[in-house]
Amino acid sequence: MPSASASRRTGKRKPERGRVAKKVESRAESYKKSYERYFRLMEEAQERGDSARLLRNLELAIEAWMGYTQCAVSQRIREGREEQLEKMIEWYEALKADPGHVPPPPAARGEGRAHVAPSGPRKAKEGGEESKSFVPVERPTLRFDDIAGLDEVKEEIRLKMIYPFTHPEAAERYKIRRGGGILLWGPPGTGKTMMARAVAGEIDAAFFTVKPSEIMSKWVGDSEQNVERLFQAAREHPRSIVFIDEIEAMVPARRESQSAVMTRLVPQILAELEGFDTADKNPLLFIGATNEPWSLDPAVLRPGRFDEKVYVGLPDLPARRKIFELNLRGRPLAADVDLEALAHDAAGYSGADVKNVCEKAAADVFLRSVKAGKDGDAPPIAMADLRAALAETRPSVGPEDLARFEAYRDAKGNKEE
Repeated sequence: MPSASASRRTGKRKPERGRVAKKVESRAESYKKSYERYFRLMEEAQERGDSARLLRNLELAIEAWMGYTQCAVSQRIREGREEQLEKMIEWYEALKADPGHVPPPPAARGEGRAHVAPSGPRKAKEGGEESKSFVPVERPTLRFDDIAGLDEVKEEIRLKMIYPFTHPEAAERYKIRRGGGILLWGPPGTGKTMMARAVAGEIDAAFFTVKPSEIMSKWVGDSEQNVERLFQAAREHPRSIVFIDEIEAMVPARRESQSAVMTRLVPQILAELEGFDTADKNPLLFIGATNEPWSLDPAVLRPGRFDEKVYVGLPDLPARRKIFELNLRGRPLAADVDLEALAHDAAGYSGADVKNVCEKAAADVFLRSVKAGKDGDAPPIAMADLRAALAETRPSVGPEDLARFEAYRDAKGNKEE
């Protein structure tokens, strides 16, 4: 089998880069279709109880996924696929070692596919324990002030979730309903997940965060019930937020080749979102985040489901300066550190990229301090340290990736931050 990791290839000349990108995209689609074909054959083998055929098609599916991983357009996507690849290989080895007793397989992280579960009876749910453990709830302490920029996103969420609670009589007078759905979309590392947590912190709401893999990794047939349990648990709280990152994995654009699991799951999710239109005693806010809005089922974007669709782009100059300030706060800084200059030099960097720059600079100075035996008299982080870290950290969102997001934004006419 080929290696799970892949190297990024870029053309040297601008005209060639576009052609290379198209070839990579075409190759990725071919690998993905091959993976889905072998996956369907795995499902058929599972239904027939044919472990040998299941094993054979799983091996082919792994090889196709390896090719798909090599075509990843960003480090974040590649890491997610490599993580999934490792889990698939572990499942393959378990099946090969003992075909009669196979642990539940992993879900295809961020790809909208669920792997088949092993044959046999489902585990009994005793006293609802499985349901409780499945629905994670927390109360984040993050606030809007902890996040740089994103002012339009914050204002939309204030209107949707905060103001109706803080001004209930006015909301009733103007027929402003509480709760609803908001889709945050844009390049990776721009603060979509942090924003969702900050919303919960602002209103002291119960925060339910679930990954698609946690929905899809249960026994086949349980996925719809998992979605129903999630929303039921959220509605038990007077203020609650359901947040699902990489939501395109749960509500992908439907195709004829789609698995039976997804055929049942997508309508279930749409039905839950449709419920936002009703007068609910405990309304909730549903926040979905995606780096691939073009992969979503168009039905989920209709009014009454995601009423607000907000593009979360790369931070502008003031936002980058604020991100540097927040991530350097509490660390020893030299007098020559110029946040404005750093923000200017970091044009094209995401919030996550800027955070990595700060952490790398701090780590480099820390290492020098330890090696020099200056634990008690730690030297401050100088401008040169930050510039060096910036030079070694490449932007995670390339020009072609950004152009695709902006083209989609312009075509859809979504709101922009």
